Amino acid sequence: MHNVSTVHASERRSSLPIYQHSIDWDEFFSEYPVPDVYERTVYRWSADQTRACQNSRFLALMRHAWGNEFYRRRWSAAGIEPGDIRSADDIVKLPVFTSDDIKDDQAENPPFGLIHAEGTAGIGHEPRKLQTSGGTTGMPRPTLYGPIEWEMNGLSFARGLYIQGARPGDVLQNPATSSLANFGWCVYKACHDYMGILPLTTGSGVVMPSRRQLELAFAWGTNIFTSFPEYLTHLAKVCREELGRDVRELNLRFLQSFLGPDVNNTLRAELESTWGCPVYDHYGLHEFGLGGFECKQQNGLHLMEDATIFEVVDVDTGEPVGPGVTGNLVVTILYRRVLPIIRMNVRDLVRIEHTDRCECGSCFRRMSKLLGRSDNMIKLRGVNVYPMACLPAVKSDPRTTGEWFCIADRRVADGAMRDEMTVQVEVRRDAASRDGLKEHLERWLHTDLGVRVAVELVDEGNLAEVANLGREGKPRRLLDRRKLGT
Repeated sequence: MHNVSTVHASERRSSLPIYQHSIDWDEFFSEYPVPDVYERTVYRWSADQTRACQNSRFLALMRHAWGNEFYRRRWSAAGIEPGDIRSADDIVKLPVFTSDDIKDDQAENPPFGLIHAEGTAGIGHEPRKLQTSGGTTGMPRPTLYGPIEWEMNGLSFARGLYIQGARPGDVLQNPATSSLANFGWCVYKACHDYMGILPLTTGSGVVMPSRRQLELAFAWGTNIFTSFPEYLTHLAKVCREELGRDVRELNLRFLQSFLGPDVNNTLRAELESTWGCPVYDHYGLHEFGLGGFECKQQNGLHLMEDATIFEVVDVDTGEPVGPGVTGNLVVTILYRRVLPIIRMNVRDLVRIEHTDRCECGSCFRRMSKLLGRSDNMIKLRGVNVYPMACLPAVKSDPRTTGEWFCIADRRVADGAMRDEMTVQVEVRRDAASRDGLKEHLERWLHTDLGVRVAVELVDEGNLAEVANLGREGKPRRLLDRRKLGT
């Protein structure tokens, strides 16, 4: 037999930035409990307990952020000094900023901007992960994650999974690629690191064809799916037409999705009927993973308030609005240090509708469906129009596929200039007729949007390319040709 030698403890000290050594795990899990502990403790705190936690963590964040040149310049320009911020109640004194401000900062101070206080200096001293925004309007915006940020990315998603009923031994399939985009990684870490769930990281339809996605789901026992509604609808169609099977045969426990402005739950009902299981809505951001999720009551998205302060402000004035009033969501992430996020206007339109204790036992405030994005809003003959607000009308008639695309134009007639919008709506191949459909949709859209728009009926599949349907990432709903000068 060979002698087995081991490395003595004194020789095991390493100068490398080993990930497992970069976090005090006991302290981390004490502050941000794992899903089952979270569900029976922090998730059930009173509103006063939550506010006290936010206050303590916010003040610690502020002490750190005064050393960040991006914030110090902005706050000093606004006449704010460190002594002016004494509690979380003073957060409204701080100016908001948007992703455009980060892009400008990174353009002026490449590659990561002053907002990343260490810049490239931190790389090599502590593990870092780089993720980016979608980059749909140009170069993607880079965000560095330190170990705490990276763990919270997965832990936040795991909390939602647990409260919705996921348990160790489940098999979750995620048709999103683990790339520079954040979604795939969130789900993987949640399942693998925090839930004892087998993650099937099949990637998008580009990486793995939809038919194979389904073949693997049946073969390997997938019982939870997470994806965007458009792709889930596409998968059900592929299953029916190419496999000759019904996705309900999978007997899923539930679907995780992002229902957007499905205010009358038409989209939810359609997915639940098609897949034969509950559908839970979610809200997430590139900067923090999962920020809000539905519990089994499906009555608003619980905001993860021990980790983030959420505010809603008026789109035009930036002033805070009360419960039930629609405005832009402003977020402050309490655990971020590598790239602090303090009062970032993410320009998502929401309402915080519920401030009472939910039947599930949580006092965390609940927001309504994501109603759209204010930066996608277009002014049409003096009326603010949000393309995502077309969803209820488009879903109101079973002859449509539920897909639409808005085109805004500026036309001149009789010497006068007039802004117009056409909503292209897909019609199912098996629709018996199109009689009255155009007129029905135009009436409904007029009611919902507050301005008349034209409807153009197109064949099923015609919008796949322009609206980014059946592919990875969010669908596109607007082309404003007025901005293009066409």
